[in-house]
Amino acid sequence: MIVSVTHFQPLTVIQRERLLPFPGRVLVRKGQRVSSSETLAECDLIPGFVLVDYGRGLGVSPQQADEYLQVKPGMELEKNDLIAGPVGLMRRVVRSPYAGRVELTGEGQLLLRLRAKSFALSAGFSGTVIELIENRGAILQTVGVLVQGIWGNGQAASGSIVVASEHPEAELTETHLDQRAQNAILLGSYVTRRATLEKAAVLPIRGLVLGGIEGALISVAEKMPYPILVVDGFGAHPMNAIAYPLLASNEGREAFLNAQSWDAFRGKRPEVIIPLPLEEYPSPSSDTAELAVGKRVRICRSPYCGRIGTIEQLLTGTTILPNGLSVQAAQVRLAEDEWVVSPIVNLEVIEA
Repeated sequence: MIVSVTHFQPLTVIQRERLLPFPGRVLVRKGQRVSSSETLAECDLIPGFVLVDYGRGLGVSPQQADEYLQVKPGMELEKNDLIAGPVGLMRRVVRSPYAGRVELTGEGQLLLRLRAKSFALSAGFSGTVIELIENRGAILQTVGVLVQGIWGNGQAASGSIVVASEHPEAELTETHLDQRAQNAILLGSYVTRRATLEKAAVLPIRGLVLGGIEGALISVAEKMPYPILVVDGFGAHPMNAIAYPLLASNEGREAFLNAQSWDAFRGKRPEVIIPLPLEEYPSPSSDTAELAVGKRVRICRSPYCGRIGTIEQLLTGTTILPNGLSVQAAQVRLAEDEWVVSPIVNLEVIEA
C-alpha cells in the first residue's frame, strides 16, 4: 500500500515551484544561482475599485454636483487630488481618497480604479533555477535539510533559526521571547497561551516552528503576521525526537519557513528548508512510499498523534477498532516497546 511520506531529512535534494499569484514577468534564467532574497518574478496585483459619492460630499443634488466636477474618465489621480468643487460660501470640495484612474462619472458619483500594486516574488531560499515557468515563476533546486509538518497558517518567511529554550520539552512562553528571538525563526516545543503568539508579533519574530499548539489557538495563529508551522499535532505536544534535534543542530543557519496549507492533491505541505553549502547531490526525496514491515512511521491522529514507531505487522483483512470501525490496520511498535494498532490511513512513512 502506498502512503504519504513525512520528511525529517538532514540531507536531501529539494525542488520547489515558486509562483506568482497572477501572470507577470520572470526575471531569472535557467541555471542561475539565486539567494533567498533575490527576486525571481514580478507582477501587478489585480486593482480594486472605489465609488466616490461627490454629490453627497459637496452637499448638493446629483444633477448639480456634475456641474462642479473637475475630472473626466481616463484621468489619472493622485491621493488628495481635486475631484469636484468648490461649492458655496464654505468653498466645499471633494478630493480623491486614493491614487487611481477615473473610469466613470455621472449623477454625483465617480468610479475610481485603484492603481495596481506591484508584487515581487523572492526565491525564499538559496538554490539553482532548474526550470522556468512562463509568466509565473521558476522551479528552484537546493541541497539541505527538509522538515515537514502537519499544519501551517498560510504564510512564509526566511530567517535564521534560533532555539527558544535549552529544554526541548518546555512550553514556549512569553519569557522566551527576548532579543535573541527578534527577527529570527524561533524553534519551540508547544504553545498553549494566546499571549505568547501576540508578544511574538510585537517583538517581532520572522516565524515560529512548534511541535504542537493548543487547538483553541488555531484561529488566533491564522491571524498572526508571521508564519507558524506545527510539526506534530494539536495540544501540548513537544516536538518529536527526530525533527527537534535536526532543526536545533542547524541553529544560526538561514532557513525558509513555508507554512502553506497541507494540500495532498497538489503534493504541498508546510515545511522548513535549510540550504547547506554542499556540491554533491544525494538522492532526491519522494512524497510517497510503500508501507511495509520495518518502515518507520508517524501516527497522525489521536490518541497517538505525533508518535513515531516501526511497522511490526500489516494485519490481514480488516480490524475492528474499539470505536466499532472496521479498517485496514497495522501493528506499530512505539518507544519503550509499546505496541499499538493503528488504521493504515492514520500512518505516514518517515524519511530521516
